[in-house]
Amino acid sequence: MLFRSDMDQGPIPEDEARRVLARIEDNHRKNRPGSIYHLCLAVTKRENPGFLLGWCGLDGTNGHELHIFYSIVPEYRGRGFATQAVRALLDYAFTQAGVPFVNGGCYKDNLASARVMEKSGMRPAGTSECGDPLYYLDRDTYLRDCASNPSAYTRAAAICASTSPHEQELTE
Repeated sequence: MLFRSDMDQGPIPEDEARRVLARIEDNHRKNRPGSIYHLCLAVTKRENPGFLLGWCGLDGTNGHELHIFYSIVPEYRGRGFATQAVRALLDYAFTQAGVPFVNGGCYKDNLASARVMEKSGMRPAGTSECGDPLYYLDRDTYLRDCASNPSAYTRAAAICASTSPHEQELTE
C-alpha cells in the first residue's frame, strides 16, 4: 500500500502506486556520485515490511539545492522513525553520495519536524518569506560532528545504502 506524499491524506489507488514507483525508480537512476537528482525511500518496520510507515528522501530536481523530505503516517509519529530516516539520509548523502550540503525546512507550526532536523544535526538557516524555519548541513560539519558520535548514524546509514529505493526499512 502506498500513500500520497502527505501521509495525512491516506493510501493511493494501485494503478497510481505503480506509476509512482516507476517514477521513483526512474529518478533513482539519475543519481550520480556527488549529485542526487531524487532519492525516495519507504519507511517500514522490520516485522511488517509490507506496511508503509512513511516516505523519506532527498530531492535535487531543481538542479542547485538538495532538500531533505520525510513524512510519517500520523499514528506512528513521535516514535523516532523520522529522526532515524533523516539521520540515515544525511549519512548516505555525505558519506556515500558525496554531496556538499543538504537543506531542509518545515512549516513554522510543525515543531516536531523542526526538532527532527535539529536532533539530526541540521543547523538553523533562517526563515522563508512566510516565516517557516529553514535548516542546512554541510558535509564538513557533518563529518566533524559525527566523528565524535557515529553510533547514532551507523545502522541507519547501512540500511539506506544497502537496498533499492523502494525496499528501504528503518526501524525504531
